[in-house]
Amino acid sequence: MLASLFLGLVGVLVPQGGIADPPVGLSVVIVNVGQGDGIVVKAPNGTVHVIDAGPNGQGTAAMLPAITALAPAGYGFTFLSHFHDDHQGGLDEVLNALPFTTAYDRGDVNRPTGTAVNNYLAAAGARRTQITVGTIYALGGGATMQCLCANGSVMGGAFVDPTASAQEENSRSVALRLVYGQFSMWLGGDLTGGGNSTADVEDPATLACGDVDVYKMNHHGSNTSTSVDLVTRLSPELAVVSCGTGNSFGHPTPSIVNRLNQAAAARMLLSTTAGSAATIGFGVAGNIRIDTDGRRYRATAQNGDFLDFFCDEVVMPGLAAGSVRISEVQRNPNLVPDTNGEYVEVINIGSKPVGLQGLRIADNSSTVTIASNFALLPGRPMLFQVDGAPSRNGGQPLGMTLPFGTMSLADTTDFVTLSQGATTVDSLSYTTGFPGGSGVAAERRDLFAANTAGNFAAATTPFGAGDLGSPGKRNPADTTVHPTQVDMTLTADTCSLHATAIGSDFAFSIIALSEDPTPFPFLDGVLPLFPDGLFVAALSVPGCLGFLPAEGYRSWSFPITPPNPLTGVTVRACHFLLDFSITSLPGVSSAITFVLP
Repeated sequence: MLASLFLGLVGVLVPQGGIADPPVGLSVVIVNVGQGDGIVVKAPNGTVHVIDAGPNGQGTAAMLPAITALAPAGYGFTFLSHFHDDHQGGLDEVLNALPFTTAYDRGDVNRPTGTAVNNYLAAAGARRTQITVGTIYALGGGATMQCLCANGSVMGGAFVDPTASAQEENSRSVALRLVYGQFSMWLGGDLTGGGNSTADVEDPATLACGDVDVYKMNHHGSNTSTSVDLVTRLSPELAVVSCGTGNSFGHPTPSIVNRLNQAAAARMLLSTTAGSAATIGFGVAGNIRIDTDGRRYRATAQNGDFLDFFCDEVVMPGLAAGSVRISEVQRNPNLVPDTNGEYVEVINIGSKPVGLQGLRIADNSSTVTIASNFALLPGRPMLFQVDGAPSRNGGQPLGMTLPFGTMSLADTTDFVTLSQGATTVDSLSYTTGFPGGSGVAAERRDLFAANTAGNFAAATTPFGAGDLGSPGKRNPADTTVHPTQVDMTLTADTCSLHATAIGSDFAFSIIALSEDPTPFPFLDGVLPLFPDGLFVAALSVPGCLGFLPAEGYRSWSFPITPPNPLTGVTVRACHFLLDFSITSLPGVSSAITFVLP
């Protein structure tokens, strides 16, 4: 009976992708258009929309390839934030090439003139429409875009006179709030916040907007924008900025980077380029792609490196002692300065994803508190790095770039501590003679054993520019024997089962469900539950059986929508591995028991 009800529940629903997979739903690409802004949004129904398109030529060179790569199912709106060439210059190329239905902009009040404006107006033609403050524009598939302000008029009735600004056109920028499920993002063009004698339109606009997950930095990280109040009110977990390599404006400026990414609230910052090269404190990614299912999101760099986040409405349990371990430390890089090349790598050795918001990382020079709601998957290493630009940090993969001037690891004697609240999650102390040294990282051997010198080895594998280490990868020195595990997470509408076998080389992973807790001899081992009707029914649902990724973690999520015929039913689960020949059980977890909501 339970088996048929289970199939009835999930058979009419498409199981959700596992948490190790890229979220499926809304996609946003911040395109590297040089010194300018160009953004592509793909709604959950496949319709593509564009916000700005960079300077002249970038519509064809950068925006159209980015749009094509998203495989659009249709073309919706273009939004022009304001009439400056680094935002509008490529938009006529996009509009001339593709059948977007509507071209929204701020209208003709004090509109500049010039070739780029004329080209845009001609390309938009009859599609051109003045945007309306407060209007919510349906993008498709449940995603929306709301206009927060334009021409100094702000949703809710506030007005800030742009003509009193030192940069009137920037102050007239359209600001938008993109929403899908619990995910939200601010897109504000070059909106001004009172810096450099500009009008403070950010103040009322951020009051109208409220908290977001992602902040597209106004005016490329200029001092004109990103006020203290904006940072407090938007409280983003990820900030992204588009600017040109070696640009003459100093974008993104040190004061703005340090305002967003500070020791008391360290936020992840990503830039399309290394910027003016006068600032560190952010990661460099090329095109930045953000994918979200409305509950979690993934930010992916152009080279494929990625970081996972939970939306800030998702409250994760606190970290347990030992759930996240220090796995590698580079305290004295040789080919780049210490101020660019130091890093601490951590890894989740638990049975399910954990959230790193509120994690503190400390050494003898500082303590940094992570404000970003990172989702760290089991078996996945993550870097805390002093510089996020591979061109300056020796070629490290993407990690959490710490605030400027915080972590500074001594070459001989120091400590690193991970803590959250009153819990010490992990700690390492080292003195003279500790493994590693000039250009050589120290790699942990056994993640379950104590952090002593004997449990670390000097790295032997070169990376990037040639220093020795394995940042962002499993350590060659790692001899940890991990258990095969299963765990689960229940929300009001989703059941997620987590399967881990870190370090395993076996290909087949089965997450088994059963009503019957009777142990069952199978092949050369014993399953901790009986293969009853539910067991067999679950095997037919996509996600129950899968290949185990190299990092040793996968998950199986499926929605539970009311009315749920299985509410209150007790279910047992285990995770087991099969070898390639399907003749042995190289790993079997204990069974867990849970009650469906």
